Amino acid sequence: MKRVICCLTIVMLMEAMLVGCSNNATFSGSKTGDADHFDIEFEVLNSSFTHDLELEEGESLEVTATKESGKISLRIQCGESEPVYQGDNMESANFKVNINESGTYTINVSGQKAKGHVIVERVSQ
Repeated sequence: MKRVICCLTIVMLMEAMLVGCSNNATFSGSKTGDADHFDIEFEVLNSSFTHDLELEEGESLEVTATKESGKISLRIQCGESEPVYQGDNMESANFKVNINESGTYTINVSGQKAKGHVIVERVSQ
């Protein structure tokens, strides 16, 4: 009987450790990007991902963010200049970001214990 209790205790401790480790995953999901968009959908996001887009003055970016849980941040920035958009702890939203200067824009999506979906798409004039 003691052996059975001891074995069950060990099994339950191992399960608890495995469950605890899965909560620290950095990314579980999918991401795609090309010259016109960046799309990242995640069950777990505890890290950052970036994608560069070459944009022209007068274009805009359409952003669709769906937050199910956790903290999602989005930054859109050209080089070292001030970000054209910075959102920390975003809620679900749909909006446009106007591009006033041509250049390479870096889209940075980061999360902490986040679950959701972020799409950034080029919208020509």
